[in-house]
Amino acid sequence: MGPDRRRAARLGGVVLVSTLVLTAAFVGVLALVSGGNDGVGGRLPVYVLAMAVAFVGFVVLVEQRLDARPGPIDGRRVLGTAGAFALTVLLAVSLSGEGVVYAVRNPDRVVASEVFLYFLAAGLVGTGLGYWGLRHWQEFAGRPAVGSGRL
Repeated sequence: MGPDRRRAARLGGVVLVSTLVLTAAFVGVLALVSGGNDGVGGRLPVYVLAMAVAFVGFVVLVEQRLDARPGPIDGRRVLGTAGAFALTVLLAVSLSGEGVVYAVRNPDRVVASEVFLYFLAAGLVGTGLGYWGLRHWQEFAGRPAVGSGRL
């Protein structure tokens, strides 16, 4: 498999996973709004653990990458970004988890209905916006864009 095919396969995988996570998160919002999921409190520790793993993983990964660069490391920025990332993971994991639980318990309300197609479409659009945002965030942060970025 050539580099272009590997990149396309990797990007396709990211789009697929992101779309499924966002779709499940939208179903999770539906579940929470409709009061359709019992036992959320019992699943909450798992969601918090996922957030903690994301926080530590982000800090370690960023610190290792920054060690390879010359110049000082802004520790406050690393912690702030890791915290924002961890909260995003908490939100995504908890809403997606609740969406999966709701879909398994109520397939007639989700998968067998046209609501699922709307949520799938919204997840795909959200993935496109997220991809675009990751590639162009510097334009909105007042920084000049550097290169084309890689996913």
